[in-house]
Amino acid sequence: MNNVTRKEIIQQYYSRRARDYDRQKSRTWKASQGFGTEVIDEMLEPLAEFRNRLVLEVGVGSGRNALPLMEKVKPRFVGLDLSREMLQLARTKMAGYRQNLDLILADAEHLPFTNTTFDAIIGMSTMHYFESQEAILDKFTAALKKKGVFIYGDLTAHEADDQGFFEKLERMLSKAHARYYKPTEMRKIMERNGFHVHKSRTVAYRKSYRSLMEDKGEYFNVAIEALQKCIREATAQAKTQYGLTNRELTLYYTIITALKEN
Repeated sequence: MNNVTRKEIIQQYYSRRARDYDRQKSRTWKASQGFGTEVIDEMLEPLAEFRNRLVLEVGVGSGRNALPLMEKVKPRFVGLDLSREMLQLARTKMAGYRQNLDLILADAEHLPFTNTTFDAIIGMSTMHYFESQEAILDKFTAALKKKGVFIYGDLTAHEADDQGFFEKLERMLSKAHARYYKPTEMRKIMERNGFHVHKSRTVAYRKSYRSLMEDKGEYFNVAIEALQKCIREATAQAKTQYGLTNRELTLYYTIITALKEN
């Protein structure tokens, strides 16, 4: 799949999903079987002193990450997204902060900003959509000021998943993403591309197959039987790594805080 086609798929996916996005995410974020405030706390901690400083979030979506940032830190904030519908959700959600807020319909691979503009860049649940991690990190390092902060958050494969079960599962469910990585892979990529990794944390949580279908599979016309077959054919190693049962599995979300080296 070429890059233009993937972006069209991503845009259509989130435009269709916008109406149910926050409800779907609430099953994981701050849910009894998901995780509590760990991910948001990890995002906010390195930005605690960024009041009135300029922060960019690529893939701002509905403002699910941006709202607590505006409430607790109060930076000058720019949110970027490919979906008009998702940006409208964010605009409504953060209406009380409009004086310090700009939401822009744009492509992160073609950032519409001059170099060394931002004090921090956030990419939460976004990096797996980029074909080249190196290329997008080059964009981020150029856009960041010296010693600027980059916060990465995304689903990651189990560190010992050398058979690629998680990637196989995601490719079956979704046509939108480019690739998912292990936590150590992402740290190494960052360190090779102008960042010093300051902190990394991976949070494990449980997710039902029904939720996987509602979040992804049904948007791409995936039959439940295809998911069941993927789970059934998983190796014993994958079943242990991801805690596979008849109803749910364990997924992993990794948050990495890094500093631009120069």
